[in-house]
Amino acid sequence: MRQVRCTEDRSNAIAILKDRVSLTISIFHYILYLSCQDAEPPPSSVVHGRAFGGAIGMRRASLLLVGVGLLLVTSCCKSALRPTPTPSPTPTPTPSPVDIARRAGEQMLSTTSLHFVIELSGQLTYLDSPPTLVLKRAEGDLVRPDRVRAIVKISSFGLLSEVAILGLGDEQYITNPLSQQWEKVPPEQGWYFDPALLFDPQYGIEPVLNETAWTFCAEGEIAGQTHTCLHGQLPGERVSPLTSGMVGPGVVTVDVWVGRRDAYVRRIQIVELDSDSEDPTRWLIEFSAFDQPVDIEPPRLP
Repeated sequence: MRQVRCTEDRSNAIAILKDRVSLTISIFHYILYLSCQDAEPPPSSVVHGRAFGGAIGMRRASLLLVGVGLLLVTSCCKSALRPTPTPSPTPTPTPSPVDIARRAGEQMLSTTSLHFVIELSGQLTYLDSPPTLVLKRAEGDLVRPDRVRAIVKISSFGLLSEVAILGLGDEQYITNPLSQQWEKVPPEQGWYFDPALLFDPQYGIEPVLNETAWTFCAEGEIAGQTHTCLHGQLPGERVSPLTSGMVGPGVVTVDVWVGRRDAYVRRIQIVELDSDSEDPTRWLIEFSAFDQPVDIEPPRLP
């Protein structure tokens, strides 16, 4: 685009220059004509010396005016050939970590649905008490305000199994690992896992984003676009509701990856520093498919 504009400016300048050159030639011819008129005076000029001298003065004044005109024409030609300067673009200010976190919190609060994947590594995290069921992975969908469905991978005494969970507000359902039939989870049951708490306006992701002192940690690409990583450190009690109470007390670090263009949070990593000095518990939470239509209805009970 800039090259085309330069070409057009040059063409216009050349056209203006041609006009000025033609005008200069015409003026030059007029000067020659006046010079010829200023040749030897006729004999009668001796008698009329005053009149002849006045005519010469007029012609000299005309020549002076012509010279000034030539200077003006030359100045115009130089101005026409001079390229028009391109204004420098105004730099966009870099948003602070607080600004990025605030925008991400607003985006999360306005999100109606999303797909999530939760993976755990390091020190074991138990779902029940006394501890027998270890949470390994969960994948599913969330619909605001409090609907969730997911496939949860658990380990018990070294054996891996998968169960489906479904939540509709306070009602929780789970599939029996043996019969694969849906069962309603009684409130007094010894284990509880509700990913819908990630959407909770009081304990979920949005208030954590707004209440943490963030710093920049890195930039990277997720899902084909650039993301900014924000790093924070806070008490485990503040993050515990996000994980249905499975994050224990102590210091945790949180890294949040926010899309630079759309402000969606696509990755969260939580590290429980006090869980194990050599291999602490790590939560990796990833989000995708924002605001896609998802239908979550109560299951059919046997």
